[in-house]
Amino acid sequence: MESYLKIVFISLFSLILYIYAGYPLVLFIAGLFKRKSKIENESDLPSVALIISVHNEYKIIRDKIENSLQLDYPQNKLRIVVASDGSDDGTIDIIREYAARNVVLKAFEKRSGKSATLNRALVGLEDDIVVFSDANAFYRKDAIRKLACNFKDPEVGCVVGNLTYIDSESNVGKGESLYWRYEAFLNRLESRIKSVLVATGTIFAIRRELYHPVCADVANDFQIPADIASQGFGVVYEREAVATEKVSTFFTEEFKRKYRIIIRGLTGFSYLRKNSCGKRRIFQFISRKLLRWWIGPILPVLFAVNLFLVNESLFLGLFVFQTLFYLLALIGYITGGEPKQSKIFYIPFYFVMVNLAAFSAIVTYISGKRFSVWDKAETTRNINISHFQRHDLEIVSKKESSSPSPDEKWRNKFEKIT
Repeated sequence: MESYLKIVFISLFSLILYIYAGYPLVLFIAGLFKRKSKIENESDLPSVALIISVHNEYKIIRDKIENSLQLDYPQNKLRIVVASDGSDDGTIDIIREYAARNVVLKAFEKRSGKSATLNRALVGLEDDIVVFSDANAFYRKDAIRKLACNFKDPEVGCVVGNLTYIDSESNVGKGESLYWRYEAFLNRLESRIKSVLVATGTIFAIRRELYHPVCADVANDFQIPADIASQGFGVVYEREAVATEKVSTFFTEEFKRKYRIIIRGLTGFSYLRKNSCGKRRIFQFISRKLLRWWIGPILPVLFAVNLFLVNESLFLGLFVFQTLFYLLALIGYITGGEPKQSKIFYIPFYFVMVNLAAFSAIVTYISGKRFSVWDKAETTRNINISHFQRHDLEIVSKKESSSPSPDEKWRNKFEKIT
């Protein structure tokens, strides 16, 4: 019996190692010596429609439009389209104030969800490139230019931008910021083979003629890249196309957000298998997403099996490590409001929180429940626009500084190996 338990434990532990280290290694090897071309002459820049999806964004829509109007892109080649999904809080009135400044309003009275709204908003557009954004995502001035430059390569059909966070002082915020740095790391590796799995819903661009209507139950930032890949075009990542958001403040908000994302992701996997998106995409989805979501159910099994193997020193050490890890996560939850909380607490807490959300999402998905309408996290709308402007200036000053910051040193090391 003990030998079988060892096999189970080693198999599950090895699976977790593959998810976090093995898959990136596979991508690194597959992407060796790959490079991509960009537009260098401004006259080659394509025409762009920036689609901003909104539902009751009265608090933030004015700042978003102002941010969009200040983007460094030829005015005669950039059109801003705001697609309102049943807004009834005054959002539409604010958008109409900008009609004379090349801001187009597409207002739909009945709320039907983001995907259905995008399907209707893109009808009649003739721009070369479509960029998708949300109301609470603020772009660095050169973001669209950086996205557009990648379409010089005729094989590229979709370009995924780089999402960063500000005001991430809580353990939820710090954990989410760390999570997105890891996601960006995977995006960069996948980009070498022109096969980034998922887009960042707040900032990604596609060739307009490649757009197919998206399903209501499948996240658009998953389905659209999958559709484009199935048409034989590449999906790449542009780290310098930066969008910034305010992170969720409360544990409950972030838990619900992850919970819904994973349910829609599982729905997306069913779509992926049914629509012949290619064996490589299915392999990537299983390795990057599906297996990671199943860590939620795996962890309690791993802990329980380990409990029966503590008579050996190696397994005793692993059991002590797991117990300590969960205790640190508990402390991280209890002291989540501390602004200077150490990584030793917020990393375990965030890891456990995400996997609890995954566990709940899998149970919900099996029960048959789906989501087509998205409820936003309200604390991500309680912002001061000066925070984003300051963040933008900090990025510029880092570029101009002769002595790199710790974050830049990490990036430089990463670029050397990729």
